[in-house]
Amino acid sequence: MLDPYEGGAFPGFDFRLSDYPKLLEGVEGVAITHHHADHDFLKPFPRLPVFDGVAMIGKGEKEFLPGFQVAAYKTDHGPGRGACSVISVRAEGKKLIHLGDTFRLPEETASAIRGADYLLIPVGGLYTVGPSEARDLALSLSPRFVIPMHYAVRGKSTLVPHGLDDFLSNVDGLNVLVLNPGSIRELP
Repeated sequence: MLDPYEGGAFPGFDFRLSDYPKLLEGVEGVAITHHHADHDFLKPFPRLPVFDGVAMIGKGEKEFLPGFQVAAYKTDHGPGRGACSVISVRAEGKKLIHLGDTFRLPEETASAIRGADYLLIPVGGLYTVGPSEARDLALSLSPRFVIPMHYAVRGKSTLVPHGLDDFLSNVDGLNVLVLNPGSIRELP
């Protein structure tokens, strides 16, 4: 599980893990990019190992769970928002990058994560990159697939200003995979 969230932790954020019980089945470990309630809700996972991205920045890749190599890199969450990490997961010959709440990505981190198979990128703006910055950043990182996240969803999340359609309206040159809230999908 990457960045589990606490529903109702902020006004305008009404997603709850308990609404998606299938997502909780079989979780063996949790990795978090930073310590905000919409990214590090550990209560449902009291006995599982936790990879704390902020604590592990710059400490190299390590085996977190059997078959899962994990590393953390520094990212900029924006002024006054605290420390944040990018998490890299290698498993089954694939590399997945989760950008957390990236507002600006340091070049040394960009160099380390370029060319991943999957890039989970925030696209909602305000606390993270917005739609056009996300597109430009994704193009510069050259992933096989881009998975947008951290965007406004009508009736569930108004915490950030931009919805998924704002990002999808300008994704030329990117292979985008959309994961619907609560869905389970095997990645290609």
